[in-house]
Amino acid sequence: MRVLRALVSVVLAGGFFTGMAAPADAQAQPPKLDVARALDALADQRIYRAPGAVAYLDESQVLPAMDDDTRVLVAPYSGPLDEGNNYVDGDAHYEQVGKPLDDWATEQGVHLIFVEGIKVTLYGEPGAGVGPSTIPELRQVTAYLDVSEAVIFAARYAAGISRDEVGDFDYPVVDPVPPTAAQVDDLVARLTADRVYNAPGREDPIDPRMAQLAQEENGIPVRIAAFPLRPPGEPLVDYAPELLKRFPGEVVMVAHGRWLDVAVADQAKADSARDYAYGRYEYASFSQGSPMQDRVGTVLDRLEVLLKGTAYGRPQPQPQPRPQPYDVRRTISDLTPWVLIGAALVLGGAGLYTWRRGHADRADAERRAMRRESAAAMAKIGELGAQLLAVEERGDSVNAAAAERHATAHALYDQALTSAAMIEVAAVADEGIAAGVMS
Repeated sequence: MRVLRALVSVVLAGGFFTGMAAPADAQAQPPKLDVARALDALADQRIYRAPGAVAYLDESQVLPAMDDDTRVLVAPYSGPLDEGNNYVDGDAHYEQVGKPLDDWATEQGVHLIFVEGIKVTLYGEPGAGVGPSTIPELRQVTAYLDVSEAVIFAARYAAGISRDEVGDFDYPVVDPVPPTAAQVDDLVARLTADRVYNAPGREDPIDPRMAQLAQEENGIPVRIAAFPLRPPGEPLVDYAPELLKRFPGEVVMVAHGRWLDVAVADQAKADSARDYAYGRYEYASFSQGSPMQDRVGTVLDRLEVLLKGTAYGRPQPQPQPRPQPYDVRRTISDLTPWVLIGAALVLGGAGLYTWRRGHADRADAERRAMRRESAAAMAKIGELGAQLLAVEERGDSVNAAAAERHATAHALYDQALTSAAMIEVAAVADEGIAAGVMS
């Protein structure tokens, strides 16, 4: 489990496939959380499930992990942040949801584990966000909407269990099983007749035009099968490898609920594109409930780069001098003028200027936080980059996972518009450092 030390998480828009709108069913707004009603219910309930909540919670395992001062609120997805929706933007969502929940937890002297969609946040002191850190954990959350492991982790963390021991518990995750020959034959027949197949019961269908656009815009032949959410305990069938044998030279995608398997001839690139999509748009997917179609589009866009170009398409820097011992203070000091200029440009936009007129105090606090977290994030990226460069100059093999975290952190830094976003950028770079830079 990954702990994110931020009460207000950045909300990133989902990846959209060029020229394609989400299906009408996927655009429907989820029920809006009635915060006052939820807090009234939590006064005498340990776990409250709000109308429209989607996450699965194994209370038989969650309740024993909770102490007397911990409550759990399971809420619906927020829906996309936009005009006419439940929340116009991240600030409105914070004012209407995040702040009241955090204030209530502080005033009551309790810890509140808030599950919005399938995103888990711990309010109170200490506050944190908790999310999957391994592929099996991610698959369990997205294929089954099962947040039990993250909630147990948050409850143990709230109870004061040490950092070394807080994750020391076993929660069963479902291992994928191979399909039968009959299952493969049936699905091959459906995907031969139509490159996009939505199984009965699929609540978030993939637009049949996705395969056509993938071929026309990305030059990628693709076949997509989308199955419903898996009920707790039922096996997850791993169709993708067998389908690829029947459709060689193509890209095969199989969705189970919010989980996506991808298979191509170069499987490492398929996994990289899929993992990139989940990492970059985690909050849109987990909290807002962005449609699977967006995830498919992001993966296809990424695969086009990986299969036809280079993973690192930006111009490469000139040879650098050998790295010196890393000095955090010096790095932050050197970067501060540029970080401040970049933050000023971002925070000086017309839309934010309008917002600031009525929220001057909050904007000032956010600017200070943005400066601080931008510098810290870039320092982490620089530290990871220096370690990777040192490995390359020694002629050793670089750990691909660390390189991916470095590239992702760079990309997210360019798009981060809030201090909370910068905290997440630093967390991504930390993951790369923790992974080790040598393969």
